[in-house]
Amino acid sequence: MKEKFSAIKKALKSARNALVVSHVDPDGDSIGSMLAMGAILSNLGIAADYLSQDGVPKIYRFLPETEKIKNKIDCNQRYDLLIAVDSSDLKRLGGKVPAREMVRTIINIDHHPDNTLYGEINYVEKSSSTAELLYKLAKYLKIPLDRSLAEALYVALITDTGNFRYENTSIETFLMAADLLRSGINTHEITTRIYDTKTIASIRVKAAALATLETTPDRKAAWAVVSQEMMDKVGAKGEDLIGLVDQIRSIDGVEVAILFREEKEEIKINFRSKEKINVSEIAKRFGGGGHTRASGAVVPGEIADVKAKVITEVLKYLKASQYLV
Repeated sequence: MKEKFSAIKKALKSARNALVVSHVDPDGDSIGSMLAMGAILSNLGIAADYLSQDGVPKIYRFLPETEKIKNKIDCNQRYDLLIAVDSSDLKRLGGKVPAREMVRTIINIDHHPDNTLYGEINYVEKSSSTAELLYKLAKYLKIPLDRSLAEALYVALITDTGNFRYENTSIETFLMAADLLRSGINTHEITTRIYDTKTIASIRVKAAALATLETTPDRKAAWAVVSQEMMDKVGAKGEDLIGLVDQIRSIDGVEVAILFREEKEEIKINFRSKEKINVSEIAKRFGGGGHTRASGAVVPGEIADVKAKVITEVLKYLKASQYLV
C-alpha cells in the first residue's frame, strides 16, 4: 500500500488540475468519495472539477460542495489527472468522458473486486467502501480531517455498509467512523436525511413495484419490476428507487432479490443476496458486475424478455451452486 500512496503523492505533486469522476447511477459512496477526493486536492492546492454523468441524487445534496458537481464537461478541456472513484471500469464513468484524450494520468481508486485496473495508478483494495481507502490516503498525506471532509467520508461509509449492517463492516470501519465523529459531524442528522427522508413519488413508485412482486415456489428468490409508465405516473426519478431491492431482500427466506427497471430501450437490473450467493457472478452473465452481495447489469431489450432470461439464469445458478459462494 505504501508504494501506491507514494505513486499517488508523486502524481499529485506534479499536478495543477484534476477531474474527479464518479460512476453512473451514483450512490452515497461514489458521491461522498468524490467530495472527499476534492477536499484532499483542495488542501494540496490542486484545482478540481467534478463530473457525475447522472448528477447527484437529492438525498446527498446537503453535503457541502455538491453544487459544484457537473453532469457534463467540455471534452476539449485538458487535465493533468483524472481520478476515478468507486468505478470498477472506465465504461462505468459514462459515455461523456473521453478519458484517455483528456488526461495524462488516470488514478483509479476503488474497492470493487472486479476492478479492471484501468489506471496508470491503481489504488484498488478490498475494503468496506471507497471512502475507507480515501480516509487512509488522507491520513497518509496528512490532510486535516475537518467537518466537511468527515461528512463526505461518513456518508460514503454508511451507505456502502448499510449503516454498519452489512458483512463488509469491519473493526477498521468502526475505528474510521469513530475518528470521523471526532470532527463534530452530526450523525443523527446525516442518517435522518439518508434513511428517513423520502419523497411522495418514492413511496408511490415503490408501492407500485412491490405490487408486481414474484417469488420462486420455495421463496429463495424474489423480484419486482419498475416500468417507465410507473415512473412517469407518479413523477419518480431513479433515485426514488434507492433501497427498494434491499427491501425485497429483507423478505424472510429470500436469498436472492432482483429489481428490474425499464429505462428507454434498456433494462437496469439490481441483484442482492443475503448470505450465500455471489450475485456478482450472476451479473457478469449479463455484462455487469459488482460485489458478492450487491451487483448490477444493464441489458438492452424489452422488460418481459429480459426478466425471463435473467430469472432462468438465476434459477440455474441457484441450483448449480447449492447456495454456496
